[in-house]
Amino acid sequence: MGYGRRMPTAVRDPSPADTSLRKQVYDSLREALTAGRFAPGQKLTFRFVAGALGVSLTPVREALRRLVAEGAFEMQPNRSVRVPLMTRDRILELRDIRMALEGMAAAKAALLADRRQIAGLRQTALEIATARSRGDNATDRQKIREFHFGLYAIARQPTLLRVIEGLWLQTGPYMNLLYPDFISRPSGPQGRARLVRALQAHDPVAARREIENDVGRALSYIADLADEDGNIAPPTPKAAARRRRGAAPTTSVLELGHAQ
Repeated sequence: MGYGRRMPTAVRDPSPADTSLRKQVYDSLREALTAGRFAPGQKLTFRFVAGALGVSLTPVREALRRLVAEGAFEMQPNRSVRVPLMTRDRILELRDIRMALEGMAAAKAALLADRRQIAGLRQTALEIATARSRGDNATDRQKIREFHFGLYAIARQPTLLRVIEGLWLQTGPYMNLLYPDFISRPSGPQGRARLVRALQAHDPVAARREIENDVGRALSYIADLADEDGNIAPPTPKAAARRRRGAAPTTSVLELGHAQ
């Protein structure tokens, strides 16, 4: 049979409902990673994630494979993934890139922020302080994410924002290592207050400086947790227990809730 006489059977395009569900699962996992809901080295099976989100294996499998390609997870045997372990050098590399790009976004945001947007960031900063005062670290981490991405969205740079999100996918789980010692320092609340004032003054230099200092301090602290071989390992069970007593939570994909 000659070419052009008969076309192969076309693969059925996914329905709008299928596409929407896949996106919801992918977006839920991305948000969980950037908000620090997964711990360094944490392993997750496809089936566990599907059960936690209340969906079938297909959208979970596709979302996890996509996140593996983005460096947010590592593929493991038996249909499972793991949050990658970091080294001091890798964290410092990510620190420097994040400082540059997030500083750029903050500077652009300072030129564009209006009163409503500034008021929203101020409110989120207050919510961070409230969560921290009651030891609610899950909310604390979520609100930190909201504060930063609320700021970067003001810059109206969608490509830059997407690149920053990709970097947070890799560093988000390591937010857990900031609790309880680093997070108790006053530099965070003071820096957010100065940042809000910089936005009010439309001062891009000050806004850039505050974000660069914030990112630099946090990731330098994590880098300094590396062992003599330069590896940043998850805390031992005893250390994890001490962190829980110090109000730093363990994380679970169950915090994601249902994607539908």
